[in-house]
Amino acid sequence: MDAVVLILSDARGVYIPRDFLTDNHNEIVWKHCEAWGLTEANKDFWIEATDPTYENYWEDWEWILNNAKYTTEEGDVYRLCQDGDLWALCYDKMTNEEKENFGMEVERV
Repeated sequence: MDAVVLILSDARGVYIPRDFLTDNHNEIVWKHCEAWGLTEANKDFWIEATDPTYENYWEDWEWILNNAKYTTEEGDVYRLCQDGDLWALCYDKMTNEEKENFGMEVERV
């Protein structure tokens, strides 16, 4: 898997949180959510991000952005980043240029 992966385009607008969590029928895709650490045990922190009409939609989305992580079989850890588009980023695999493009601090040796 690349270090930087585009998950959803900003063309989805306010529906990015919902579309990250649900399928085409707006049903939660539990296997996908669990892969990102979003489980039944912590759903109270993120469940309202499944519906843009919920009062805490954006707060729950913020929780997801701050807490979700995906670990590959190889042990690479990806975190979510939204700068309009929604990205999965593996900091340890990113080049300095990629880090700079996302506004991250780069250690100079």
